[in-house]
Amino acid sequence: MQKGQAELIEYTLTVLFSVIILISVAAIAYTFYNNALKQDMKKSMDEVALQLSNAILKIYQQGKQSTASPANSTSILIASVNLNLPAKISNRNYEVDLIRENPLFTSVINFTVGSVNVTPSILTSGAKIVVKTIDDPKIVSSKDLPNIDVNVQGTVFNGINATLKYYRYNYNGTSYDKIVLGEQGIIIDITEIS
Repeated sequence: MQKGQAELIEYTLTVLFSVIILISVAAIAYTFYNNALKQDMKKSMDEVALQLSNAILKIYQQGKQSTASPANSTSILIASVNLNLPAKISNRNYEVDLIRENPLFTSVINFTVGSVNVTPSILTSGAKIVVKTIDDPKIVSSKDLPNIDVNVQGTVFNGINATLKYYRYNYNGTSYDKIVLGEQGIIIDITEIS
């Protein structure tokens, strides 16, 4: 009787030990897979950011060489580039945002402190490209652009309507340039709040 109980306990311990080993192997394999997936996604996102950065610098040079001048309260398209962004990154949905890095300092043109009119000395804007996944795992990659004297804006999802456009618009007799990613309805910046 004791021999049967000992064999039963031995089989139970063997099965339990085997299950623990299988769970451990599965957990290690999943961790390796998940890390490899994140690294692959990060690399692909960095490539998208680099591709967009190169396109921005190219369209910026084209726009700055243009001498076209829009009429008052109108805008003109100076240059346009179609980007071939991937439909998905590692089978995950993603978003690309083109934002000004420090919008407070680039939006304020003139302001008054007491009775003294203060004009900031920094009028150029930096920009940042942010690529992020919408699905899990959530990963964010960003790339800083050099200081360019053109404001930027825009968002695209999964590479749909991934165009880069350089606009010049005239507002109250002053010409402004803007680089827009994707389809945007409004391109005028707020320069004064009363």
